[in-house]
Amino acid sequence: MRLHIFLIALLVSANLFAQNQNQTAPPKPIDSATLSKIISQQVKDTSGKSVIRLSDTSVAIIITRLETYTLMLNQVMSTLRRGLDTAEISESIPLIDSSIKVVQKDMTAIGSTNNVHDLYTNRVLLVQLERKLDSWQDVLFKFHDRLVNITDTLQLLRKDTSMRNIPAEDELRGIYVGQMASLIQKWRQVDSANKTNLLHLGLLQNRVAKRYIDVTNLLEDMDYQLTRFSQRMFNKDFSYLWEPPLPGKKGPKFPEVLHRSVRKNLNILKIFFAVSGPVYLIWLLGAALFLWWVKFNARKIKRKHEEREAETILQHSRYLYRYPIASTILLASTLSFLISIQYPIFYSGICWMITAIATTIIIRNSIPLNLLKRWYLLVFLLALYCVNNLLIQVTFFEQWGIFIGGILAIILGVYLLRTLRNTTLPLPKYSRSAIWTFIILSGLSVILVLMARVAAAKIMGAASVVSITMALGIVLMVEILMEAIYIQVEAKKDSSTFISMIDYQNIKSRLKTIFYIAASIGWLALLARNLYMYDGLSEMISNLLVAERKIGNFTFSFSSVIIFLLIIWLSTVVTQILSYLLGYTGQSSQPQKKLGSAMLLIRLAVLAAGTLLAFAASGIPMDKLAIVIGALGVGIGFGLQNIVNNLVSGIILAFEKPIEVGDVIELGSRSGVVKEIGIRSSKISAGDGSEVIVPNGDLIAQQLVNWTLTSRTRRVDVVVGVAYGSDLKKALTVIKEYLVNQEDILKTPDPTVLLQNFRDTGVDIQAMFWISDLGQAGVTKSEVLTDIYIKLQEAGISIAYPRPQQFQFNMEPGIWKQQPAPTPATPSAPIAAVTPTPAGTPPGTGGNGERPAAPENPAPNP
Repeated sequence: MRLHIFLIALLVSANLFAQNQNQTAPPKPIDSATLSKIISQQVKDTSGKSVIRLSDTSVAIIITRLETYTLMLNQVMSTLRRGLDTAEISESIPLIDSSIKVVQKDMTAIGSTNNVHDLYTNRVLLVQLERKLDSWQDVLFKFHDRLVNITDTLQLLRKDTSMRNIPAEDELRGIYVGQMASLIQKWRQVDSANKTNLLHLGLLQNRVAKRYIDVTNLLEDMDYQLTRFSQRMFNKDFSYLWEPPLPGKKGPKFPEVLHRSVRKNLNILKIFFAVSGPVYLIWLLGAALFLWWVKFNARKIKRKHEEREAETILQHSRYLYRYPIASTILLASTLSFLISIQYPIFYSGICWMITAIATTIIIRNSIPLNLLKRWYLLVFLLALYCVNNLLIQVTFFEQWGIFIGGILAIILGVYLLRTLRNTTLPLPKYSRSAIWTFIILSGLSVILVLMARVAAAKIMGAASVVSITMALGIVLMVEILMEAIYIQVEAKKDSSTFISMIDYQNIKSRLKTIFYIAASIGWLALLARNLYMYDGLSEMISNLLVAERKIGNFTFSFSSVIIFLLIIWLSTVVTQILSYLLGYTGQSSQPQKKLGSAMLLIRLAVLAAGTLLAFAASGIPMDKLAIVIGALGVGIGFGLQNIVNNLVSGIILAFEKPIEVGDVIELGSRSGVVKEIGIRSSKISAGDGSEVIVPNGDLIAQQLVNWTLTSRTRRVDVVVGVAYGSDLKKALTVIKEYLVNQEDILKTPDPTVLLQNFRDTGVDIQAMFWISDLGQAGVTKSEVLTDIYIKLQEAGISIAYPRPQQFQFNMEPGIWKQQPAPTPATPSAPIAAVTPTPAGTPPGTGGNGERPAAPENPAPNP
């Protein structure tokens, strides 16, 4: 809300300054006495033209507005005194002028050179200037809007009639008139300063607009020259190698051309850094922070582990830990020329050489000597082509250099192909394709230079060498990024952050694949830029993607389809990442409940939001979504009942929460730990290491046992058999005392020891106790059985064991004869008491270890 300042100028300007309105002299301040006299005359005027009214009812309102307007004017004046921040623009205009002159000079001499690198460098410079001038225009328009708003405010305040009521009392009127005089003076000062700033800003806008028009016109001319050059690039532009130019047509010497080319490119590079310098300061700051981050994590790993263990961990980082500075330089320089495409050729050459030198430092101790020598030759060829790209005019010496460089490159490529067959180095999958590209481009360069197409030969040769050398740098960049992530994960392994949940070995392959896909795209873009095909290919692909196509009444474009699929894929990736970071990964023997089944709701929400965003971003009408939903309804009716049942069951599991991630469950004959609750199915990790995929419908329909629904405590039952004749009360007491004093056994509820059963082999004693973690049930039970056996042996109580049945056979002669008829039954004798066998007596022996004697009266022969 804008404040309005009341100005008494409306009241007095018609009479007091009517005679001076055509004069240019600055207005004089009005004292309170003069103003009071003027107001009195206005009040006494009976002509009907007076706009001042005496009033006693509006004193509070008048004073409040007067103070508000005074404060507002002070703030506006303070803003105008500080001025507009246009000093940088004014100081940078001479640099823009010198840059335009450099390009204009090259445009006048365009016929003397056929170097596309020079043309492209000029275009890059013009694009940078256009962006800078466009940003300046935006800033100046914002300043102009601010000044116009101040002007509008001042004009509105002139028309404010709310202050025309003046206090009727003489004492109040005198105070009020004095304040009005001060306020009028401030208004005049603000108005004068505002007009001065508007004038200065208008002149500056005019200067910037003029240079913006010049740069735009030059850029259009440069695009035209590049188009013409691409059309005649394969035309003959120099004499043949075996036909050197005539003495009068040799043109300038190579040293002279080299001197002029370096001087011009240095000038352009200086202008380029002056225009885009802050961006590269950010690159340097980012590289310094990356180096500090790596060293900080390395020191953290050394503090947390012993010296040998820490060294073993850090040695997995082959490049980043051993060569931190060279790795940081390689990462920064490679990313610099991969991310942006608008660079002068001199700057690109510097980045390529820095990457090659850093690569040499990193690999010199890890590859065989014969390969290292070939790498040195490749770096030498790269340096030659970087210098050759700067030349603004073709010479006979340059022509021979391109021919010799192409021959060396072909020989080197063939040798690398042969070495690749027998090497054991961990090279990327597409190394052979990169080398073949190097050989083919080098061969084209040699053919073109023999056909006197020097400009095209230069482009092919430079592209071949740059592509193969930067390919190795890009591969090392991916490895350095992976090592940085590895060091970060190892440094944060014991922390409570989400990084501590990451298992590096699980994400290594996927993350590396993503990095290599991005690096391959960057390498192809680099190759296209060096062949000067990038602009044409990008425009062609853009037209292909944006063009509208129709299938019946449905209109679509490939870009909308790609955006739709990309957003759906990203939504799926996000859900997988969330499930991994916030769910159970299966790596811990004691899984903790984190978000549990709520993770399913989060995944559903992410997928739903991703689907809606995909429809909106791709431009597909939302009414088409209703059609898709209707088609799904028909599909459900025909054959998708099972799938929908599982999907709905998954939602029920998420809301009802009968199971959570990390729960130990039994379903039918299978048991295990819930590893993931999915949208359609859930994963259960069995004890034998297998993973069981269970449809969500089965989890809802079948009877399910959840051992950890409310807690992880579990009762363990142990049955111990003691021999007959043992002191049972003592055995019960020994087992009870042991269980009560065991630390791993819960005290509440108390352990229970009961006499369970009498068996043929002994007496069974059942011990029941509770443990806090059911995951330790097997280990705890084993320890308890072992300790109970020892305690009972120490107490002289023997463990029962099965005894074989004893049979007595009579082998006397006649044993197989027919038995006599049975006699009438007689009362049997009473059964004698059974004397238990002493503990430790082998079966089938007497109390002293001897065999029992044969009966004295054997059965009579029949």
